[in-house]
Amino acid sequence: MKRVLVTGASGFLGRALLPVLVGRGFEVHGIARSAQAAVAGVSWHAADLLTEAGRRFALSAARPTHLVHLAWEARPGRYREDPVNRLWAEASIDLLARARADGTRRILGIGSCFEYGPQSGPCEERTSPCRPTTLYGQAKLATAEAYIAAGASWGRVFVPFGPHEPEARLIPSLIRSLRAGREFDCSLGGQLRDFVYVDDLAQMIAAVLDSELSGVVNLASGEVRSLRSVVEHVAGLLEARDLVRFGAVAATGVDAEPILAADVRRLREVTAGLPVVGFEEGAARGLAWWIDRLSGRE
Repeated sequence: MKRVLVTGASGFLGRALLPVLVGRGFEVHGIARSAQAAVAGVSWHAADLLTEAGRRFALSAARPTHLVHLAWEARPGRYREDPVNRLWAEASIDLLARARADGTRRILGIGSCFEYGPQSGPCEERTSPCRPTTLYGQAKLATAEAYIAAGASWGRVFVPFGPHEPEARLIPSLIRSLRAGREFDCSLGGQLRDFVYVDDLAQMIAAVLDSELSGVVNLASGEVRSLRSVVEHVAGLLEARDLVRFGAVAATGVDAEPILAADVRRLREVTAGLPVVGFEEGAARGLAWWIDRLSGRE
């Protein structure tokens, strides 16, 4: 039996990943800080992974053969420079060591495109230099290096979107403003990004976990589009393009980087046929979910 422990299982990415792993035949154990509503095929455990006791309990409760480590500070407006990033790096490296000592045979840590820092083109896992400019990116990179040195795998997520996405992020903020009839101020939107629908991303994570792929792998769609085109597409679905004010604010920091895109050739070794949903259908599904939520139906 394959038993997988998923940390951060109640979060944006985790809740999409759980049913995919169940569908692949895993016995799934989810870790969250507090008790969670029942999910078919998932055993929940409450633990604070920033404590030694929490990490020890999580591993003893699940006895995993596989581990997907998602848990980290990820709140918009806070996570990029929060000192807790250092604590998460220490906790994540300790979790790795404990899992290895307990016999967990397949470990996949989840990182971020922010580990790469400024680039002039698509990021390639083995050749693109890593020069993170945020504390978050630096802490993730330090953790990645420890995981790779220990023979574990590390996935770098690019720009996920979809249901349950934190509402302060770009697409939810846009939908909430336009649905309320408010103008939406944004940059000129020339920055290029790789958006990946959360259900597609869950399939990618599961495929990498269930493979022999080692080292760093980019988790992305491989499709580059401008932020302006993303905003225009979603605003068009709402028939509210007139409410968008491009150039009303200036992008700063990593938001101003001209390109954050992924070379996905390594990922394609284990995920032929993905993404299945893609951006346009994902945007429609995400919009429907947000409309239901804003209408009180979700």
